[in-house]
Amino acid sequence: MSAYTLAGISFLLFALAAAGFLTCGSLVRMLMFLELMLNAANVALVALGPQPASQAYAVMLFAIAAAEAGVGLALIITLASAFKTLEAANIKELKG
Repeated sequence: MSAYTLAGISFLLFALAAAGFLTCGSLVRMLMFLELMLNAANVALVALGPQPASQAYAVMLFAIAAAEAGVGLALIITLASAFKTLEAANIKELKG
């Protein structure tokens, strides 16, 4: 499989994940689509740059994605307990 084929697959995955993120209403699904976008970026990094530096960036992006998933889940749990819903449209008012 060539680098351009992998780049096309990663672009398609990113586009589908972005469309899913923008159209779904559930916070958990939004977090899952965000993770898919990060994985598409990882595929593009490794496909278009076979140097060790791009692979190191991909490993760092995996660590960032894991931290983002933990923080995102914590925020979702907090919002679910405060508003008793996981639908983004039902969360209308956030007070600081």
